[in-house]
Amino acid sequence: MATYIVFSKLNAAGLKSLKNPNRRSEVEAELAAMDGKILDQWSTLGRFDMCTIVSAADNTAIHRMAVDQGANGRARFTILPAIDLPLFVRLLGQTTETTGPYTWQIRWWAQAVRRVMRYHTVTRHVKAACDPFTVQGAENLDGFKGPAIFIGNHSSHLDAFVLYAALPERFKRRLTFGSAADRWFLKGRKGIQKQGWYAALSLSGFPIKRGGGSAALDHAKWLLDKHWNVVIFPEGTRTTTGKMGKFKHGVAILALEKGVPVVPIFMGGLRELRPKGSLTTLRGPATALIGKPIHFAPATSVADATHEMYTAMEALRLSLHPVRRGEPAAAPAPTEISA
Repeated sequence: MATYIVFSKLNAAGLKSLKNPNRRSEVEAELAAMDGKILDQWSTLGRFDMCTIVSAADNTAIHRMAVDQGANGRARFTILPAIDLPLFVRLLGQTTETTGPYTWQIRWWAQAVRRVMRYHTVTRHVKAACDPFTVQGAENLDGFKGPAIFIGNHSSHLDAFVLYAALPERFKRRLTFGSAADRWFLKGRKGIQKQGWYAALSLSGFPIKRGGGSAALDHAKWLLDKHWNVVIFPEGTRTTTGKMGKFKHGVAILALEKGVPVVPIFMGGLRELRPKGSLTTLRGPATALIGKPIHFAPATSVADATHEMYTAMEALRLSLHPVRRGEPAAAPAPTEISA
């Protein structure tokens, strides 16, 4: 989720609405329906009447909120995206140059090192956080060999670890993870575990440049050609609402061009254990539900393929969390992991 500063200029009707004691809660409910949230709000003196700090999914979402709010004719809005000061200072001294991809990640010696590192890289995190950890739908992979693209919902820092742990060994041996280049493959970061080569070695990660167009998928195409499996989170970023975000078209483009199936995996409970922005991992139940491989017909359009994947993932979510009277089934509360 991104943060925005919204300045409002109220007309007479807008100023009158401020006297309504329920107006704040009404606006909050309207924003919540669009996955937005008011973080703080002040009245101001001068050019604008109100200053509101809003959390929203992206630029499109915040401008849609402004249009919907402005449709009532009570205010005009000026929207400014914002980041916290420590992050801004860090970005000033940070290069945007990235490293990778590394073709050696599929060499025999890299596979051997990765197998030795598996407990430190993956297993210990899953054991520490997921209690119990349940895998459902593994029978959907019986007789299935790949190569394939595995997709998962993205709500937690634990997602990649749990998806990896849920798969049979034959897939783990030849599995790679698409990762944001501007986060995991930046040049000049301090610490071994923050280096791009370490991501490539430990979890067989490879960089995907946001907004990089079809060229961003070139390495993924090469991996599939080498009969390796690729993991991509089609939402592109972690959600903070519990709902799945809009799928990017990259997975569909990749699957259709290479003629490979897509395997959806929905992971439940992880947002409660390690939500986006949290530095604390809790302990609680987690489930990975593996769906049936999706084989696209040759004439399938990118948009239709993307929709089919989203529909399949949503079906998995609903089977894991049945809707009763409009509310999802409650999961047992997680507990904090002791140091």
